[in-house]
Amino acid sequence: MKHPTRRSRAIDEQEKAARRHSILEAARALYLLQPTQLPSVINIAQQAGLAKGTVYLYFKTKEEIFLDLLGGLYQQLLQELAEVAEDKEKSNEDLIGGLINQTTRFVQEHPHFMPLASMTSSILERNVEAERVADFKAELMGRIQILAVGLRRHLPQLTETQCLNLLLHTNALLLGLWQMQSVPTQVKEVLMQRNLDALVPAFEPALRESMNLLWRGVLQPA
Repeated sequence: MKHPTRRSRAIDEQEKAARRHSILEAARALYLLQPTQLPSVINIAQQAGLAKGTVYLYFKTKEEIFLDLLGGLYQQLLQELAEVAEDKEKSNEDLIGGLINQTTRFVQEHPHFMPLASMTSSILERNVEAERVADFKAELMGRIQILAVGLRRHLPQLTETQCLNLLLHTNALLLGLWQMQSVPTQVKEVLMQRNLDALVPAFEPALRESMNLLWRGVLQPA
């Protein structure tokens, strides 16, 4: 009986990683075509050129696919923000401006990020096993903590806990502003007619202003 060699195991792992990546890319492509709903596993499998059963070998539900996709997006965003914070020669003004610019740029370049992030607790996590959801949150918190450590080196006036809370509050700000502006068109029109347009802010300028106020408020001497 032949035993798998280290080389064959490596090839198997590479093939599995490639197949998993193709599933995620297929899901992303389909969601961008119709962002009002998550595509079915059957459609994702067809887009990836795989059998439906093969997809279920990697993900138990379509929601788990998109939770994994969202985790990758958060990882990329936090890495890009960490690169902004690496330059210790930056003034606080430049640091805040750089973080705001990078965040808004990321949202623009990845139009599926905010819709997926905003449905995390209401849709994605409701059809994913609790252990997998906990893994997702633990991985996200770990990445945020790494960024908090980097910020602490740049902002010695803050504790590491304060840096962590600042990042968590920034994420909450992102989600809240996105949900405020994500209203049906007919509702938005009525709100505008009643001069209630402040309840439906334009996302990018509102994000820039709110992040600016939040970060400057935290860094302002007491």
